Amino acid sequence: MCTLFNEKPTLPMLRSFLSFIIILFLNFNLIAQSDEQPKLVIKPTLAIQLWTTYTDGQQLYNNDLQRFESVDNRLNFTLHRSRMGIKGSYGDRLVYDFTGSLDFVGQDALAGYVGAPNNTASPRFRIWNFLTQYKISQNSEGLYWTMGYFTPLMSRESITSPFAVGSFEKAWSQNYIRRHVTGTGPGRIVGSNFGGFFQNDTKKLSFDYNLGIWNPRMIALNGNSAGQKFSPLLTYRLSVHIGDAESNKYSRGLKFNFKGQRKGITLGVSGSRQGEADLWDSNTAFGVDLLANFGALNLSGEWMQLKRDWNGVSSSSNTGFIKAGSYIKLANGKELEPVLKYVFFDGPTDLRAQEDAFSIGAFSGQDNYFEMTLNYYMAAKIRLSLAYTIRNGDSGAIGPVPVNNNFYKQGGVGTIQKGNYLGFGLLFSI
Repeated sequence: MCTLFNEKPTLPMLRSFLSFIIILFLNFNLIAQSDEQPKLVIKPTLAIQLWTTYTDGQQLYNNDLQRFESVDNRLNFTLHRSRMGIKGSYGDRLVYDFTGSLDFVGQDALAGYVGAPNNTASPRFRIWNFLTQYKISQNSEGLYWTMGYFTPLMSRESITSPFAVGSFEKAWSQNYIRRHVTGTGPGRIVGSNFGGFFQNDTKKLSFDYNLGIWNPRMIALNGNSAGQKFSPLLTYRLSVHIGDAESNKYSRGLKFNFKGQRKGITLGVSGSRQGEADLWDSNTAFGVDLLANFGALNLSGEWMQLKRDWNGVSSSSNTGFIKAGSYIKLANGKELEPVLKYVFFDGPTDLRAQEDAFSIGAFSGQDNYFEMTLNYYMAAKIRLSLAYTIRNGDSGAIGPVPVNNNFYKQGGVGTIQKGNYLGFGLLFSI
């Protein structure tokens, strides 16, 4: 099972990263610049998500006795996510994003929530985004070129920031999609994307598109080559906005709550395709997504099919989520946001189909959870969250040991059964 982090602990990398930011600030005068020179804008960014959770019902598989055994309920404090870096522009057509991450620090591997623990003596820091984006025509939103290290622009939840999804945790359907398409939970790879945005004169009908070509999964020569067979990864996403658009210009990122300001519906279709490679004959994803904002009411959802073929063997599964939230403005000027979310993974459960999935490294069995969240916004970018998550799974006929899904498998732990958890979180960003 792929884990979120693959690098060794790299404190020198963190120091180098911070030194790079300091040098930039010291060497650029952002105010006094010549009129003949494009203006360089540098904006520091920081976002932190701190969690306190209490897990009950977690179980660990005893291979010797061939049975699940309960583990103690546990209280756990964690730096669940952090993002730090710089973003900005050079002139009026080129933007850049250099962001690092330090995630899951302090996480107990037997806590009920997902993600790979990061509890080494020196927690692991990684590059999250490193990209440039260029607006091809100065007077049109119709064509942007983005190149670098970032997430392929497909699947609504995958390209929505965890600080903007509304729910306590991102829908973990994105993890199945990313691992199926790119091979890793973070889903970051190097590639190039072309996208744009169009809107009619009334601004009540618009659409945006993204077409990407990316490096394939690197599995050979110590992870430095695609192997003997080569086929690039291709991705796409097209969305249509009826009523108010989510934005009046092209944007790579999405959000869920418009705080009562949007009345519109977005319908999206997205997917990926990679042809013959060392791991398969073809590997595809296809899905649809929805966002509907009606003043205070926010609805979203996604369904995606994951399919893989190799040497006459085929396996497919479905994953997605349904989410509903409401925006409530309080008399004291603060804001409440209750959110309900159901997330599912539905893979093969009969023995033959699960054996086929296992033979080609595909997911199987079932994994689903229901999450109830209440957000309290102390300020526009500071929120407290209280949530409870109920998890369920089905290993199918093949049993819990060979089955591959997030309810029964955890990197570095082995075969488990995920428990339920109560969570309290603090999120802020600048």
